[in-house]
Amino acid sequence: MQINKYKQQVGFVRFYGTVLFVIALSFWAGYEIATTNHTNALEEVAMINQSMDNLMEDNQRLNSALNKRKIELDVQRLTNEKTQLEIRELLKNETALKQQISFYQRVMAPETTQDGFVVERVEINATQSTNNFEMKLMLLQHENIKAVIKGTLNIQLVGSLNDEPKSYAIDDLQNVPKNSLDFGFKYFQVLVLNVTLPEGFEPARLEISTDVYKYKRKRGSYSSTVDWSDAYASEERILD
Repeated sequence: MQINKYKQQVGFVRFYGTVLFVIALSFWAGYEIATTNHTNALEEVAMINQSMDNLMEDNQRLNSALNKRKIELDVQRLTNEKTQLEIRELLKNETALKQQISFYQRVMAPETTQDGFVVERVEINATQSTNNFEMKLMLLQHENIKAVIKGTLNIQLVGSLNDEPKSYAIDDLQNVPKNSLDFGFKYFQVLVLNVTLPEGFEPARLEISTDVYKYKRKRGSYSSTVDWSDAYASEERILD
């Protein structure tokens, strides 16, 4: 064999010395390679950790900015809602003030309106009882020289029952005890009536008429028509 021949040529000591050297060199080369790979791996891990730290910092910064923006948007939304509520309240108050000014102007300065008696306003509000309503009528006198006027209102509620035309005298629909439909005032008067509508009746309008007397002398007649939908203060209309 060549190994035995080579061993005899170089001698036993040199041969095994060479073998040990090669083995040692192999171990050293493997160690160096492993060390280099380990160092490279540690550097890669360090770079990955650094990248993760940077990403976490960026994520935290973005989350902070996002939360701040959300807070700003919430504040703006609340401010906008508050402003809208304030505007709606101001418009509502303005409308109410205009109505009051207009009413008192007609009472205190009737020369700006036509002379005579008028049903100034009719309001209808549902009560907690089924088909039961509270009806308020504002009566007003338009003339320069105020004097007590008297009369009795005749109010007909016109609508439909089972798809057929039907009308009722308000006095017949009043709850007991009934309130009088008589009036007598110098400037204005409010009549409050409480009525219950028949089951299945759909109201459409109020037809109001009366003869007006002053000093026991008839001074004229009055009639007007008020749509139920205009007078009925439903919950939806109040919210609007």
